[in-house]
Amino acid sequence: MKVIRGLSNRLAIAILVTSLAAAVGCGRRAEAGTSAGESHPKVTVAQPLSATVADFTEHTGRTEAPEAVEIRTRASGHLVRAAFREGDLVKKGDLLFVVDPRPYQAALARAQADLQSVRADYELAKKNAARAEELLKTNVIPQRDYDAQSAAVDQFGARRAAAAAAVSSAELDLDYAYVRSPIAGRIGRILITAGNIVGPGTASPLATVVSVDPLYVYIDVSEVEGLRLRGAGGGVARVGFPGEDGYPHEVPIDFIDNRVDPATGTLKVRAVVRNPDGRLSHGLFARVRLTDGAAREVLLVADRAIATDQDRRFVWVVGADGRARYHAVKLGPLEDGLRVVREGLSPSDRVVVRGLQRVRPGVEVTPELIAMRAVDSQSSPKETPQ
Repeated sequence: MKVIRGLSNRLAIAILVTSLAAAVGCGRRAEAGTSAGESHPKVTVAQPLSATVADFTEHTGRTEAPEAVEIRTRASGHLVRAAFREGDLVKKGDLLFVVDPRPYQAALARAQADLQSVRADYELAKKNAARAEELLKTNVIPQRDYDAQSAAVDQFGARRAAAAAAVSSAELDLDYAYVRSPIAGRIGRILITAGNIVGPGTASPLATVVSVDPLYVYIDVSEVEGLRLRGAGGGVARVGFPGEDGYPHEVPIDFIDNRVDPATGTLKVRAVVRNPDGRLSHGLFARVRLTDGAAREVLLVADRAIATDQDRRFVWVVGADGRARYHAVKLGPLEDGLRVVREGLSPSDRVVVRGLQRVRPGVEVTPELIAMRAVDSQSSPKETPQ
């Protein structure tokens, strides 16, 4: 009986120790679970900004110079030199090339000498005619002799006019030897170098010049938009070029084509951009924004808050219960550095702008609220795209 009683006591003690250990373990697990439940992912949120934005369409186009000229010579001969630096801005009348002027100088000298000779003959003929007139009055010479002297005056007068025209032609030929720019603009590279024989029949131009101020920007717009612009008398466009933020140039629309392209259903529209410093070039890519004047309320969010789900765009919104929810959105263009959200958000929504990689649908998070415009002004670690 004593042995049985001793075993029972030891068994009871073992069971008690095991029970206490199990209770302690459960308590620790419960405590750990509570701690884990309280450790929610931290994210930064911001509320969308409301703004009144005019509806607009965006287009792409290219600049085109109103004037583009191939520089050719009317003089034939040896090309002596180019008088400009490639790529320079030139003024109308600036000297560009020189064709050997010596043959034309010699031709001008001959024409001038012929003119002087004919002038002398003309003056002599006038004097002879005057003397013949006096002699005719006294019947010293017959009428026939007087008529001959008068005809000589007319003949030498005609020769004098022809000689003067020959001088003018020789002067013009000499002037053609000095090739000048017919327009103001920017000149390109030299296409025919000094030492070559050139003339009016030369296939290649010597160089090209395109005007720089103003420049045209051509775009294609839909039939509806083209009719609206025509009804508004043209209106204005905002234009941006490579290396520029947004659309800093507000320019007039001065031309709408008179027919629709049947292949594309579009109208050609032209805007005029001032370029007094010559910084912009012919053929430059341009971004063009056209407004239709109808303004409406939209919401703006930072671009970094936008995530992609296959072909859809969405944002994470933290609800009143602290849980993140998926909101599909319909986006518009950038406006003042923020992205236009046309559909999918309300002004009171708290949009996750940092920590997107830590968010999952329905996960409870710890949000930190900041202003939407402060999103990109504060430094933050690089986030993994969704």
